[in-house]
Amino acid sequence: KKTSEQEYHEILLNSLAYLGFHSIGDINRMTLVEYQLYMEAYQLKRVAQQRDIFMQAFANQIVKSTKGKNNPKLVYTKFDQLFDEEKEISKVRSSFEPDYVMDKPEPTNAQEIFAKRVAEFHRLKKAGQIIPLSERKRREVN
Repeated sequence: KKTSEQEYHEILLNSLAYLGFHSIGDINRMTLVEYQLYMEAYQLKRVAQQRDIFMQAFANQIVKSTKGKNNPKLVYTKFDQLFDEEKEISKVRSSFEPDYVMDKPEPTNAQEIFAKRVAEFHRLKKAGQIIPLSERKRREVN
């Protein structure tokens, strides 16, 4: 656990190094809530910068990267296979906002939809809400 002096030193250091403050007086007038909001905003900016870096890498990769000798195919076909911006934003926001919950978009491709349906099937079967086919046939006979 940090002492209050260590916490104060960290706030001063972060404010001067990352948040654009130039005056210790300005930092001292800032509330803890304001400081935390500035730090969250700074980290969200970093996520955007990372996205830009990965987007550039993705563009470079599209030009160069393939798999297969006879019929080369791209290694990555979608940008979010390389960088999941929503996940990174969620990590930052959840560390600052205790009740933050990421909105998950509905699956869009066939594999994601199938995986979601299989998971739902197993959940319902485990809960006893799905009767196995063999048992249903036995019930029909009786």
